[in-house]
Amino acid sequence: MTRTMGQAGRWANGMALIVFLATGQAVVAQDSEINAVNSLILGAVDACTVQPAQACVDMGWSFAGLAPADGLDASDLSEVRRTLGVWFEATQLILPPRARALVGLGMLLFDGRGPDRLIAGFDNDGDGTVSQTELLADVRLDERPMSVLITDPDAIDRESLALRLELPPGLLQGVFER
Repeated sequence: MTRTMGQAGRWANGMALIVFLATGQAVVAQDSEINAVNSLILGAVDACTVQPAQACVDMGWSFAGLAPADGLDASDLSEVRRTLGVWFEATQLILPPRARALVGLGMLLFDGRGPDRLIAGFDNDGDGTVSQTELLADVRLDERPMSVLITDPDAIDRESLALRLELPPGLLQGVFER
């Protein structure tokens, strides 16, 4: 059965309520993280599939608690990973298989590299933070939505991006395909 993002969010919240009633307070502590990611996903439908790509980047920055001019540091990245991890644990059974695999791979990449190494791969000026300009050094943003832009091999230097992530260049190929 295919669910819309809204149905999936409501289903996840319903399941969280059932788990809460069964187990008590443990779920309450996680509720804010789950709701934050659900809100991000719902907002991303418009920001990343309709609006120009920069809107999607700004939304991600906002999710990390940053203004567009702020730099992302290792502690910001760790907090995003922690929040996504809580959400993933609560919702992985309802995610479509491809989404579950991509989120899981992203978390494995983070866990394998760690926040400091990931930041270092993009921190061109050595200040310990990654600006949007540094993050997007291998991406040519235009007016297309991010969901379209990332499938265009001419818009992303995938080999350079893979090197920054310390990955074999061909590994990213399937990630950017629809």
